[in-house]
Amino acid sequence: MHIRPALRLCLAIAATAGLLVGCADKDGSRDERGEKKPAAQPPASRSSQDTSSGRTRNWEPDDALQRAERALDAYEDDGTHPELVDTDTSYIASGLTKTYNAPGDRPYRLDITCNTDDIEELTLTLTRGDEEQPYGIGCGDPEADQFNIPPGKPFKISAEPVKDSAGLFLWRLNTIASDDVEGCEDDIKAC
Repeated sequence: MHIRPALRLCLAIAATAGLLVGCADKDGSRDERGEKKPAAQPPASRSSQDTSSGRTRNWEPDDALQRAERALDAYEDDGTHPELVDTDTSYIASGLTKTYNAPGDRPYRLDITCNTDDIEELTLTLTRGDEEQPYGIGCGDPEADQFNIPPGKPFKISAEPVKDSAGLFLWRLNTIASDDVEGCEDDIKAC
């Protein structure tokens, strides 16, 4: 018996299809009766698991950093031309302590924000020598808080650690033209 080439091709296709169908269920997507199992559901997020606390979003460091950067960027079109001196971040569980020398003759502007899991406001303290001024900064606000500090003397920014809480501080220290200072010229003395 002589098999024609077309028949050989049909038999090869049928054999391949049979193998594919037989191997297709190796992933366990069908039950013992051959019926398709429902797709696995993704695990519930923390916000949907913890409804008693009133949390509406899952706090993730990368997302929080992006939200904080947007709050700092909210002042980009304010007409000032700040020159960046420093930018930094700190987790609220570690607290915040940073000292700046403040050389030169241009005023400094500290733009700072926080983004946390469950805290609406944290206390930031500005210190220069014996002068000290605490301020409440809003966490998760759409715009960062701004503080003016005159040049010439070193100053420190600080915040106490908040243990067992997720969150971060993000700040930028800029110098600005004297004409661009809005409000109080020295937020450490407080006006």
